Amino acid sequence: MADPLNDFARLIREAGVVGAGGAGFPSYVKAASKADTVIVNAAECEPLLQKDQELLARHPREVLEGLRLLMLSTGASRGVIAIKDKHPELIAEVQEAIKGLLGLEVKSLRDVYPAGDEYCLVYEVTGRLIPPGGIPIQVGAVVNNVETLYNMGRAAKSPVVDTWFTVTGAVKRPCTVKVPIGTSYADALALAGGATVAEYGALDGGAMMGKVLDSFDRPATKTSGGLIVLPKGHALLGRKGAERAQDERVGKSACDQCSLCTELCPRYLLGYDIQPHKVMRGLLFSQADRKTWNEWALLCCECQLCTLYSCPENLAPGKICVSAKKDLGENKVNWKNSALNTGKAPKAHPIREYRLVPTGQLMARLGLMDYKADAPYLDEDFTPASVRIPLKQHVGVAATALVKAGQKVRRGEKIGDVPADQLGTPVHASIDGTVTAVTDTVEIRR
Repeated sequence: MADPLNDFARLIREAGVVGAGGAGFPSYVKAASKADTVIVNAAECEPLLQKDQELLARHPREVLEGLRLLMLSTGASRGVIAIKDKHPELIAEVQEAIKGLLGLEVKSLRDVYPAGDEYCLVYEVTGRLIPPGGIPIQVGAVVNNVETLYNMGRAAKSPVVDTWFTVTGAVKRPCTVKVPIGTSYADALALAGGATVAEYGALDGGAMMGKVLDSFDRPATKTSGGLIVLPKGHALLGRKGAERAQDERVGKSACDQCSLCTELCPRYLLGYDIQPHKVMRGLLFSQADRKTWNEWALLCCECQLCTLYSCPENLAPGKICVSAKKDLGENKVNWKNSALNTGKAPKAHPIREYRLVPTGQLMARLGLMDYKADAPYLDEDFTPASVRIPLKQHVGVAATALVKAGQKVRRGEKIGDVPADQLGTPVHASIDGTVTAVTDTVEIRR
């Protein structure tokens, strides 16, 4: 079987480059595809997070080199850096950096959530609508965030051994940090001066799509984007941490079918058949009898706007959509075989422009206005005493360890690998030291 990868795709696979956020899709797959447009997602639409802004401002050369190489790899003639219009200075800096570079441009985005959703982003940049349940490449586009392009631009010099993310919220010194992969969130919190409250929890990722952190001992990975520290009793921690049974019990008893969850859904407004209020209605019926109700969740992008902003009753339609998708997946139901799939192409709702959610309003609804603060890059070299590097940090298969306890390793050395015919990337040591344990993680101590 012929190797479908080109030289650049092989390079970034070997360097361990994956999407630096979300599910962390291995980037070599996109690099081996053919597209006419490459989009740099610099929207960073999650409230409070700042790492993409800091990276783009401080390392435009590496990011643009990654963009250039990805355009060459995919055959794209157009490269678009999409930045929110609330960052005029950054836009001006990037426009200056791309001056004279053929095919590159900046796209100014409104400060709305979720501007960085790839369906929304592709539509804003190209005017094209991705097929329901599809991916950007189906309309000739490839989308990557800033850190991913930065890692691509550096792949010939270094594998991915560091991760960038913002530490903010109830901390003494909100900041954006670059730390070795496997650094504990406890160490990252210390870099931000510690918490400003005695009892606190945190979100791993953004306020909207992040998850409640179960332990500050958890290691930062290639996909880490933010650490948002909040007082223990903050409503956002409670709502995101509620169990499924509680969300369903309350939803079944309290949903009055106002349909605001659907009317403000970013995918619904693009013309996709996602209707969270019907998923909520489906709670009243057994899954075996009325499975089709839950199929209204299949095109959910999991942005959680309906749960955390739209619902006037503070119910959880977004979380229930995610649960429904999981259930349907276990029963091998997807959009292709869904009863709702009529083959009709989506068409953006004519009122979409008037239903976009401003980030400021969203932050007020989330109770985050007290934590609105600049989180500049913390320009300090930091090497922790130890790291715990997971062998699985993204979608695909876990890497198989190549090292054993007691073995000495150097930063950048490959410590885990994935067979060439499997979806995944190698894992590399992020510090010099000695391997102290190998389980589903590789622990290294200086």
